[in-house]
Amino acid sequence: MATEFKTGVLIVGGGPVGLLIAYGLARQGVDTIVVEKHDKEQQAMYGRATTLFPRTLEMLDQLELLDEMNQIGFVARNSVTYKNGKQVTSRGWHIMYERMHGTFLDYCLNIRQKFSESVYRDAYSRIGGKPFIGWKLEDFTVDNSMEGDFKVTSRLTQVNSGDAVTVKRYYALRKYIVGADGGSSLVRRLAGIPFEGDRTNFKWVRIDGYFKTNMPNADVGFASIESKSHGNVLWVQLDHGVKRIGFAMTEEMLAKYGNNLTEDQAVAEAIKSMEPFSLEIEKVEWWTLYRWPMLFSPVTVLLAGDACHTHSSGAAQGMNTGMHGAVNLAWKLGGVVKGWYGSEILQTYEDERRPAAQHLIELDKAFSATISGTVPEKYKDSPLNANELFTKLFDETILFNIGLGISYGENAINKTPSTGMISAGQRGPDALIMAPGSRVPVRLYQVTKNTGQWCIIVFAGRPDVTRDVMSKSVPMLEALQSTLAKDMVRFITLAAGSVDDGDSTFGNPRVGNIYYDQDRSAHERYSIATSKGAVVVLRPGGILGYATSLDDINGVKNFFAGFVLSA
Repeated sequence: MATEFKTGVLIVGGGPVGLLIAYGLARQGVDTIVVEKHDKEQQAMYGRATTLFPRTLEMLDQLELLDEMNQIGFVARNSVTYKNGKQVTSRGWHIMYERMHGTFLDYCLNIRQKFSESVYRDAYSRIGGKPFIGWKLEDFTVDNSMEGDFKVTSRLTQVNSGDAVTVKRYYALRKYIVGADGGSSLVRRLAGIPFEGDRTNFKWVRIDGYFKTNMPNADVGFASIESKSHGNVLWVQLDHGVKRIGFAMTEEMLAKYGNNLTEDQAVAEAIKSMEPFSLEIEKVEWWTLYRWPMLFSPVTVLLAGDACHTHSSGAAQGMNTGMHGAVNLAWKLGGVVKGWYGSEILQTYEDERRPAAQHLIELDKAFSATISGTVPEKYKDSPLNANELFTKLFDETILFNIGLGISYGENAINKTPSTGMISAGQRGPDALIMAPGSRVPVRLYQVTKNTGQWCIIVFAGRPDVTRDVMSKSVPMLEALQSTLAKDMVRFITLAAGSVDDGDSTFGNPRVGNIYYDQDRSAHERYSIATSKGAVVVLRPGGILGYATSLDDINGVKNFFAGFVLSA
């Protein structure tokens, strides 16, 4: 092996977040290297993260990863809750499905981290990515006085042999490095960045394996048992027929076992936690007893996932939050490396993702307590018990928890729209549209894949009404495209009309590929009148950046001029 490599970006950490950042960059043509010290294909431990929520699934779909993951994981479309052996409705996880609207991916995907990582790693390798498995980062240095582009140097060593290589990276941003290497991040420690926050006293047990139970509806996806002795007991249907059971280590169990809980004792407590239902454990594949700190890191280097925020698995948010951050960072960093944007755009990564992670940590303090059967001090005056309070808090924050309600504030890439009712920084709605000649609809998200490109959707409205304004706007949009870097934007024209009218309207002005909004649902979801039309700018990943009227192409031009170097 060569002793020196040069690459665009070095990502330290080959977990789901690091792999998604690397894969997202590779899809943009950015040369990358991923360093991971563990050979995860050989690890027996599957990891705690399992559940992926709808917004995360949408992101994976736009990255062309979801189909393969759906073949592996368990598609969970419901949940059931039991108290005193009887089913209770609108409680626990069931409330999530009652509120899951506005997406075509209205399910959760339960897939163990070992298998999701394998999908990401294989996809990354297929497009030329270089995963250094079994290697670890020793240190890195930044030399801004050095001539040339490669200012950041890292030293890597192979875990088994001790062989060393040097990796030099190009950074227009000079002083940044991507650390996705978990809660004990070496990158964070080498950079001297503190990890601030609280350390919870709550502990949980998680056991994955092949189980049998007489609990009704045990295989719908999720189940919970409001136990007096084990907190809110979690039951999850996973991939390959594996189940997961999780429960709290109560004060009584901590007094009994301390920190020395054995597998046999964990299994015995799992059987008790399922009462009055039976539980037969045929095989344990993985188990853990853990306490999770609720910490957050101020970002002065590029950190992602658990390297910059850690919290409990109570609401199953850790991996989802990390993946949202990975998608947010990848297209911005890729554009900086390619010279599309100045390094200032990376500030929006922290500005957007930091509040989301902080909000999650605050929610998790309450979730972790109530799941453990404790009412937090903040809610001591509430008449609700811990299980009832969990349901109330979960219901109040459900759109944030499943990702569909996460939004970002106004900044250089989120500019207040002058048309429509969708705010900048919110998820752009999905919709069913028709391609020319097709009798089968396709989702809007499926034609706006995430390759780091912006998507400008020209909502043409009714062509017979908007033809004149379109004839003036289309040449201006084409001229705008010529001023931007190659492959930075792509255009879609969306006409309100029947796909069967395609040939008769062939002479209508359009830019990019044309699709048909047969039932006007796309126009309706974006609050655009079919008599007027609009121009909608979607960021890579589907967040609304800007929207304006068909006759305001200068507004679109000025939007890009605010952050694009070549505009």
